[in-house]
Amino acid sequence: MISPPPAIKLISTQPAAGGHLEVADRIGMPEAGAGAQGDGRGAARGGSESKAASMAVSKRRWDLLRAALLNKEVDLSEFADVTTKGRLADLGLIRKERIRSGDGHVLVRYELPGGSGLTLKQCDGSKVRVASLAELRTGKDDADRTGIVTVWPSEEALAYLCCRRPEAFEGKAVLELGAGLGLAGLAVAASTNAKLVVLTDGNAEAVERLRENVEANSDEFGDTEVRCEKLDWSPSPGLRPAQFDLVVGADLVYQPELYGPLADAIASLCSPAGGECWLVCPNRNEGWGAWETEAKVRELRVKGKSGWGVPTELEGSCGRWSGSKADYPHLLVLEKER
Repeated sequence: MISPPPAIKLISTQPAAGGHLEVADRIGMPEAGAGAQGDGRGAARGGSESKAASMAVSKRRWDLLRAALLNKEVDLSEFADVTTKGRLADLGLIRKERIRSGDGHVLVRYELPGGSGLTLKQCDGSKVRVASLAELRTGKDDADRTGIVTVWPSEEALAYLCCRRPEAFEGKAVLELGAGLGLAGLAVAASTNAKLVVLTDGNAEAVERLRENVEANSDEFGDTEVRCEKLDWSPSPGLRPAQFDLVVGADLVYQPELYGPLADAIASLCSPAGGECWLVCPNRNEGWGAWETEAKVRELRVKGKSGWGVPTELEGSCGRWSGSKADYPHLLVLEKER
């Protein structure tokens, strides 16, 4: 009998259905009993066919695992039958063009509303790389890597919104949480007269990528100071509390156990003199209500009467959205109580 392969964590760049990425795909046998429901001869035949299909999938996954461990990098197009989960949704808000590729990365040019442009280095979505064996055994990493894979729909929506509201950033100190590739924060630096933009992420690799993208686009920033910091939502020696007029973030509200630390970070970083936070994300895991509760405990109150909503600037894109409205990025504006 063939034993199922171990649950090996692959750092994947393949987007999943519905616009979400399963970065830590686990390669293993299907769940026990899958496809064996029913009774009589139909159940026996169905169970036999299901078992054969499961064995075929298991063999293909073994092939993928072997290729990843031996070669360290795999072309996912060769294993599309066991890895493809659909394409990441594109909101069509910001025009983009792939201009160069190589060494597992691509350069993508983003044309921002208002005439500015950014060139971002990001992962090649057709490849998967395996982490070191030591990391595979422990499963340890300093933070989620999803942000350096691609620009997510919520990040695109946040960047577009910031470009459409340049007056909100005039002379302000701005921080982006979980910046990933940094599209939103860099859009603020390139399209507004913000005084300071600090891009943060909890993953060290993401911060290095941010620094590369900042350097590559420095001519776009004018007089705006742009910095990068590693920030995992705990106190940071590089950032003073209550320093920022605006804290922004995209797709941060998705793990309930992180609602509290995220709210703590926002409350600590926002200036008490009118500091605000803009969060853009879909209603993943129906977490909006629980998140608002955590925010209120930290004396962060919802600005306005509507709470989460689709801002006017995004209504056209939302109308063309093929998925459910809950899966479309919504905006929540919080303000720090004085």
